[in-house]
Amino acid sequence: MIFRSVTENVFVIVGPPAYANVTALVLPSRVVLVDCGIQLPAVEETKKEIEEIAGHEVDTIILTHFHSDHTRALPAFSDCRIISSNILSKNLRRAGRKPPKGYKLTFPNESFDDESAIQDGNVRLIMKRTGGHTDGSTFVHCPNYRAIMAGDNLWINYFPWGGAKNGDPDSWIAALQNYMSLDVDYFIPGHGPVGSKDDVMGLVDYMQNVRDVMKEMIALGRTEEQVLRAGDEVEYSVSGIAKPSTLKRWYKVWRART
Repeated sequence: MIFRSVTENVFVIVGPPAYANVTALVLPSRVVLVDCGIQLPAVEETKKEIEEIAGHEVDTIILTHFHSDHTRALPAFSDCRIISSNILSKNLRRAGRKPPKGYKLTFPNESFDDESAIQDGNVRLIMKRTGGHTDGSTFVHCPNYRAIMAGDNLWINYFPWGGAKNGDPDSWIAALQNYMSLDVDYFIPGHGPVGSKDDVMGLVDYMQNVRDVMKEMIALGRTEEQVLRAGDEVEYSVSGIAKPSTLKRWYKVWRART
């Protein structure tokens, strides 16, 4: 089984073959996927698997942001309802990706500004664009299933990559704080295993500590190298190759605002 069961109505692919996490929400009359992964043939097989498990067809895809590891397999769902924020849709179109041979170019066919919702029977899905990892970053919250799909605003057991040119660490921190205000048991990241509120709090604390250190150093007139070194010394539970580009992007944002 490729999908892992989180609850009787929530299933997740963590890592391969999707690479970025893909969540399947089994609603009363349909299956909704949050993000779709990167490899089309593999994703088509996972689509069949979840439809057999659920007894319903996948008819809706919700995108958390435009990066290819979350959206590359969209052509496998060209006949579905594909929902994103307006900003996310524009980012995806600007990316100029070409579909693999035998597939047609596919984009969201439904979009919203900052918030939207789906109602299926008594189950409600709430989509909210917060920005953060990218300016179009969106989370999906299902109060009925006590789950939130955070996309790449949440990384668990990975260092958070924040090097996107349209990313904003202040919006990112605010988004994480928003997640913690919700009555949720299952926090599904863009990368890594399903987590808890403690995982969200750990990332918030880390980002706030980096912000405090960097902004203080910037205010004191320190060089970029000195500020980045100070940020690098802030303790966090994981490290990784994403750390230098992330800290450099955050530095640029906070330098411009100080």
